Amino acid sequence: MSQIRVEQLLAEHTPALRNFFGARCRDDELTGELLQEVAARLVTAAPRLSLNGNARGYLFRVAANVWHDHLRRDLVRRRASVALEASAATTADPADAPLLERELRTAIGAAVAALPPAQREVVELRREFGITFQEIADRLDRPLGTVLTQMHAALARISAALESYR
Repeated sequence: MSQIRVEQLLAEHTPALRNFFGARCRDDELTGELLQEVAARLVTAAPRLSLNGNARGYLFRVAANVWHDHLRRDLVRRRASVALEASAATTADPADAPLLERELRTAIGAAVAALPPAQREVVELRREFGITFQEIADRLDRPLGTVLTQMHAALARISAALESYR
């Protein structure tokens, strides 16, 4: 599936997908994030994708999977938050926590600085301004799919660079 076809498919079905997510979460910001995840998954799958005439059905299956993944992550976060609150009262921060945080920030900065310029631009715009991927694409005059692919590649590189901090 070509990049142009992916963008056309997203453009055609975004209003229906927005309604799908909006009816479930009733949060415009979260709806936007979920739509971006659908777009990222579609761009990632595009090279090996054959829709056989049921593009809408495929998109809504992806959207349902994104929604269920969100619910699972949210449940895990809530459980972790409860567990952390329970254990926070009994444990204090380690004495070297500020040092470790500074080291991690330095490592992240170095990993971002080492990115190829196109990927670094996307990461910095997202991090510094918190704008959507569509806004980044518009600002950089790049296709949305390209911006999503660059962000995905940048995050993979940053993750690999920070492997020792896990």
